[in-house]
Amino acid sequence: MLRYELCKLFARPSGKAALLLLAVLVAVSTFFACHVRYTDEEGQTQYGLSAVRQLRADQKAWAGPLDEAQLRRAIQANLDVRTSPDAQSEDVVRQDMAFHRQQAFEAIRDLLNSAYSEDFQAFDYFTADTLTPEDAPDFYANRVRLLQQWLEDNAFAFSQAEQNYLVQQYQALETPMYVDYTTGWQQFYEFSPTVIIILCLFACFLVSGIFSQEGQWKTDAIFFTTFHGRGRGVSAKVGAGLLLLTVLYWVPFLLFGGITLAFLGADGAGCPVQLYAWKSLYNLTLGQGALLIALGGYLGTLFLGLLSMWVSAKSGSTVLAAVLPFAVIFLPALMLGDINTLLSNILGLLPDKLLQINRDLAYFDLYQLGDSVMGAIPILLVLYTVLTLLFIPLLYKTYQHKQLK
Repeated sequence: MLRYELCKLFARPSGKAALLLLAVLVAVSTFFACHVRYTDEEGQTQYGLSAVRQLRADQKAWAGPLDEAQLRRAIQANLDVRTSPDAQSEDVVRQDMAFHRQQAFEAIRDLLNSAYSEDFQAFDYFTADTLTPEDAPDFYANRVRLLQQWLEDNAFAFSQAEQNYLVQQYQALETPMYVDYTTGWQQFYEFSPTVIIILCLFACFLVSGIFSQEGQWKTDAIFFTTFHGRGRGVSAKVGAGLLLLTVLYWVPFLLFGGITLAFLGADGAGCPVQLYAWKSLYNLTLGQGALLIALGGYLGTLFLGLLSMWVSAKSGSTVLAAVLPFAVIFLPALMLGDINTLLSNILGLLPDKLLQINRDLAYFDLYQLGDSVMGAIPILLVLYTVLTLLFIPLLYKTYQHKQLK
């Protein structure tokens, strides 16, 4: 029966078209994720595998602990580039030749811009150009200092316990950080939410009719009122839905991640996630953060897929079941803006956040219970694991008392 249910889903022209479109969108997303440029010594822009290899070789020269000596070296190198005749020339090609020297330590330069900014919320690309090697000792202290100043100016937004928690998390960051060539992970982080949302929407679309098809064929009055229809029939539909959601998520996602990291390189998996999100309160590595992104996306896809199946079973409407995930994912984004704290906290725990864990890594979504404070990510993972498991008995219960009339 499981195979029969899967065959029904893909027998429809819409099912086949959805799979084809899904493959195209994932392929396009993977292409753009791997589309990295490199500026050579002549100021010419290169793309492709050779560009990746040259960029990796240049940035590998700066791999290692980001201690005071390395910071001084980076600041001096940036100063040398900025004061070079090429950088000060009005010729764009010569400026690109200067950038060739800078791109090797561009990741460190971005960290300097963040650590020495005038304000916690500010970012000026040219801040690093104002630094001298004597500023290097303040690098890590500035990260904590800017946070504390910002919390003082925005004390109304956080309780004292939340402020203490943020400062403690910042102080707990292991220093000196280890830096490396991390372009593969940077691109994975940037493009994975797009791929995950695409996979989730298409998977939900395909399972949205798994329970309502019998209603469309006018066979539900017989199928779901029989003993085996309520038992093995529902089990086959639930199993087909779970299998489809799992395969349709993991196969394309692993292909996307595998191709991206194989092409760009998986170097730097042990580097701190702050290389991607400088303000992150989570002291994780890039590899650990990527695992959270993958698991969060799968959990969100399972939850929304089972929600679609349940709506399909309760309403008998394939359209409603297919549209609901779109609303759940995109409507919260329209509500962002001037909202109160309570609504903000509610929006922070909606299932769309599971599909965008990289965003949660970068922002301060905090929740307090008594004196305990934690970020949104562990709450989301626990909450939606429980809710997802609850949907399975709910689907069985929907047809438990069906009788032939």
